[in-house]
Amino acid sequence: MNQDKRAQASTTTTARPWMGQSWPRSSTGRSSLVEPLPHHISCEALHVTFRAEPSAIANLLPPDLEPLDTGEGWVMIAEMAKVSASNPEQMWRDPSRSSYNECVLGFYCRFGDRIGRYSALVWVDRDWSLGMGAIFGWGKRLGTIDRTRHQATNPAFDEKTHTLGGTVSRYGRRVLDIAVTFEDGGDAIDALPGHAASTFLYRYIASPAPDVPDIEQLFELGFSNVSMSGIKQGAGMLSFGDAEDEDLDLLGKVEITGGYAYQRGWTTDRQARLLKDYTAG
Repeated sequence: MNQDKRAQASTTTTARPWMGQSWPRSSTGRSSLVEPLPHHISCEALHVTFRAEPSAIANLLPPDLEPLDTGEGWVMIAEMAKVSASNPEQMWRDPSRSSYNECVLGFYCRFGDRIGRYSALVWVDRDWSLGMGAIFGWGKRLGTIDRTRHQATNPAFDEKTHTLGGTVSRYGRRVLDIAVTFEDGGDAIDALPGHAASTFLYRYIASPAPDVPDIEQLFELGFSNVSMSGIKQGAGMLSFGDAEDEDLDLLGKVEITGGYAYQRGWTTDRQARLLKDYTAG
């Protein structure tokens, strides 16, 4: 092949469009783990709040995020629903692509004078949710997540006082357990206690070459169409398991401060704001 033909072939190859919101990409985009954004998300959640030593929390926060002096954190285990705006019929045509379980362990923290939420550790049971983590900077891992289904028609729930629980396991090792006991059905409250704040995201992609820098960035993300309902307050419980590669032992002893159940909905879209690009120096 002469030089002109090689140049033409190179140009043609470079110009060939590949589609998809995430890997793996293709000429159609159908192979992508993540459907085009925005995604409408909702959850049926159990939520336990706790306090830990700020110096311990700092072990799980990226550079430039500082724990609050109050050491506030939480664990949420939820049954989730995702509906991509590009394919709303997917939720009933292929429910396995729209339903998943998730657990989030996070903290309230500070970037300068701004207070926000940071999801330090996240476990999910679908690979396409894992793909969303790579786009935005949520540190997601595959796990087995289970949660009590509170169905009022079940005769076991005839008594108003009940306890709901959730568990996370990976590779046969228990990661954590939560539970919330609701006396007389729990106290209905108007809002989940805590800071109504946006989310901090830490995005890291290691470079495969010595002469190309890693990608390391800090973002702030706000959600739209946020709503909450059915918020009930109870007494929370949280315990960490013996899984060796989760870093939960870094938190030490934690103080449980509350337990809640609720439904929440929001829309996730590509509207994050770059706070710091560590790659740029």
